[in-house]
Amino acid sequence: MNISIYKKDVFEKYHSKSQIARVLTENWFEKEMYCPACLNSEISRNPNNTKVVDFCCDECKNLYQLKSQTTPFHSRVLDGAFRPMINSIIQKNNPSFCFMHYSNTNWEINNLLIVPKFFFTESIIEKRKPLSDSARRHGWIGCNVLLSKLPLFGKIKVIDNYKIIPEKKVQAEWKKLTFLNDTDQEKRTWLSDILVCIDKLKKQEFNLDEIYAYEEFLSKLHPENYHIKPKIRQQLQFLRDRGVLEFKNKGTYLLK
Repeated sequence: MNISIYKKDVFEKYHSKSQIARVLTENWFEKEMYCPACLNSEISRNPNNTKVVDFCCDECKNLYQLKSQTTPFHSRVLDGAFRPMINSIIQKNNPSFCFMHYSNTNWEINNLLIVPKFFFTESIIEKRKPLSDSARRHGWIGCNVLLSKLPLFGKIKVIDNYKIIPEKKVQAEWKKLTFLNDTDQEKRTWLSDILVCIDKLKKQEFNLDEIYAYEEFLSKLHPENYHIKPKIRQQLQFLRDRGVLEFKNKGTYLLK
């Protein structure tokens, strides 16, 4: 993998800075990126204007959408139309998102991370206000992807501060939570929220009381649930059964 996205012919063909950046980043992804699910090196570009999806793995058919910018990604990322994204999540045919932070000075990739499709829930998609009546597409409703609502497990690094992460390590991180593919929206959301709480602890070993401290935080996320503590225990047990956590003793857990 080459972290340089520079191509002289692109600068000769295009003059718009935004168009140059789009062509360079998309060309790089198609030629240099591999599928983290199966490690296949052949990723094809979808036809222009395909809703939600940009690329597809030729082998396992996993779908990908690329977001690129010259500044680091933070809590909220601008995306496309709200309803097609929500529908794709409900139908479980949404793409995985790839977030590329690149430099337009040396035209190299600073960071690239992937959020696997099975971490996407309706709760991390924020509905934006409709465009005003004076806008060309008045009434159109877009959305934001809320990265702040995702646990670290859901943000897999491919390139970290110019350093290329080994493909096998990327695939191992991907496979760690693929069981989420077989869970419904509500369970996915709960598991993701519990993992966020574990992230907040910033420690590998923790006890039940430390997670209980986030009862109010979880209550706000799930106002329809009046039994937060039993739900917490249920999700921790599920994560333990799937090998993400290890139960030690007296309500103590280890993040594996």
